[in-house]
Amino acid sequence: MLGERRAGDHLARLGHAEAIIGPVVPVADEEPKDVVLEALWKRVLEAWDDEKAHAALIEHAVREQRLPETAGRYRALIDDPEKGARAKKKLDAIVLAATQMLMAMKTPKPGKVPIGITLTAFGICAVLLTWLGWALWGHH
Repeated sequence: MLGERRAGDHLARLGHAEAIIGPVVPVADEEPKDVVLEALWKRVLEAWDDEKAHAALIEHAVREQRLPETAGRYRALIDDPEKGARAKKKLDAIVLAATQMLMAMKTPKPGKVPIGITLTAFGICAVLLTWLGWALWGHH
């Protein structure tokens, strides 16, 4: 039938587009891998009881803003009978580090408004109120 589309029609149209604009390359949705993070995680898994390896991993994650990824790795090990207790402890440490980062980024308390701006605003209000009073009661 004339109005029906066949399977693969969209691919045929894509072929025509490639002839005009060049080859279509799919975009990767995944973030680029952090090789240092991968190496540190491998070291943590190899030497699970080494506190320095965990500290280095978390320090790197904080510095490179990879805390969510690192937390996900520890979270995956919480149910493990051998690694679960330390994974929970390190996950708590990551939550603490993330909280400290948020608190450090807190906006500063607003300062006082300069006296010149306050006096100018007061003067403008006084002039407008005087003009309003004159317009309402001064005209007879």
